[in-house]
Amino acid sequence: MRIGIIGAGVAAVGLLDALADTGREPGTITVFEGSAALWRGRAYQHDVPAVRVNAPPALMSVRAEDRAHFERWLLRRPDAAEFLDHGLGQPIVPRAMYGEYLEQTARTAITRLRRDGWRVSVVNDRVTDFAAGAPVVLRTEGGAAHTVDRVVLGVGGGRPRDRYGLTGAPGYFVEPYPLARTLPEVGAEAHVAVIGSGLTAVDIAAGLAEQGHRGPITLLSRTGVLPFVQQRPLPLAPRHLIPAAALSLVANGPVTFDEVIALMRAELADLGEDFSDFAAELLATGTEDPVLRLRRQLDAVDSPLLGRRLLTMAIRTIGPILWPALREEDRTMLRERNSRTISSLSSPMVPHNARILLRLLDSGQLTLRGGVTEITRHSAGFTVTDDTEWSADVVINAVNPPAYTTPQDTESLVARLLDTGAAALVPTGGLHAEAATRRLRPGGDWHVLGNVAADSMFIATNPPGLATEAARLAAQLAKEAEPTWAPIDLDS
Repeated sequence: MRIGIIGAGVAAVGLLDALADTGREPGTITVFEGSAALWRGRAYQHDVPAVRVNAPPALMSVRAEDRAHFERWLLRRPDAAEFLDHGLGQPIVPRAMYGEYLEQTARTAITRLRRDGWRVSVVNDRVTDFAAGAPVVLRTEGGAAHTVDRVVLGVGGGRPRDRYGLTGAPGYFVEPYPLARTLPEVGAEAHVAVIGSGLTAVDIAAGLAEQGHRGPITLLSRTGVLPFVQQRPLPLAPRHLIPAAALSLVANGPVTFDEVIALMRAELADLGEDFSDFAAELLATGTEDPVLRLRRQLDAVDSPLLGRRLLTMAIRTIGPILWPALREEDRTMLRERNSRTISSLSSPMVPHNARILLRLLDSGQLTLRGGVTEITRHSAGFTVTDDTEWSADVVINAVNPPAYTTPQDTESLVARLLDTGAAALVPTGGLHAEAATRRLRPGGDWHVLGNVAADSMFIATNPPGLATEAARLAAQLAKEAEPTWAPIDLDS
């Protein structure tokens, strides 16, 4: 079988690693990546040390069946100890170091595949078109043609959009990463306005603090919500918030949100924890003063209560199982009214960054403002309009693209898929995909990984989640590569 993989980020690394374990008849693999960030994607490029991963090592493995894979890799890196997060008691390393892990895992997988007889090549060019049919002919921006039997679309979530039309204005950065390129252009005394208050905004504030920035920093947030603060990992042994329970619900037809809540209630009841107190903490996300909330959550890093830890785990482990089966009215409610809370829970900031943020807030150097309606360029900087008008010298965009957004570099290819009927959009966003096979069309040659698929959750898929998807797809591709003929009995 000839496999084409479009995109060389975390999903591709997980897929190559999983394919190397299938033990099936070797074929051909061609990986296409138009950017220079091979295997690293947007998030794990070479950058300043302040830009760290957002989870402890056990939650960053790119090998689906081996949660300790990244931890063992770190043991061979004595410099990882320099990045100990005292709140978690574990190293939270720079994202660039995690990018090295991805690169080495990809290279190791390719070496294993080649040793087993696979022909593996990497094309540093963007796929922009294809000729439909069997086999599929992929065409790159540079004019080359590549014939494949199966195509995997794993292109990630794209880059930020310019919601205020400021692209090209001096002092405006629509794409903050890598901060090693962005922040040196910011004057030490400049007033920096950051659009957003999520993890990217936290990265920017931490990066500015690391380089000794002295000017004011303002986070512009529609909701006024900062990410939750991650708690120190404790052993979790759920009995209800487990894949088997989720699959049991799905097997009975559409799932209601009340049924999902019942699993959480049962889990907390077994632990002797109060569900009402737990729910009140979540419901207060958008109403409590964000600085008080940040301070309180930092104080609760070592809390023995397991509810929030369990929910964060459940969003990542059983959320992908339950999400496609939820009633549409429940999915709409979660997207429209609770998306910020769910995102903050599923991707909390590490205590190291939370302390930097609190120090900046307490000193008055960092402020959080809501209700922004307009940002315009003027001769000396930018005018920001909320409940008043004020000026900033620099504006950095920290709002990631919404879920199911096709990356700009892939828009023409996806348009061709839609035009030819090789793919279809779901009204609520994203490409339709078969749950079991990840095919874009029944019996089709195109498969999909990650957040461009409509049945993925609206939060960014984390590395272990992508690794799980990739392992299932690798098994599916191996199954499809098996010969369909039966041996002939010459004695009959």
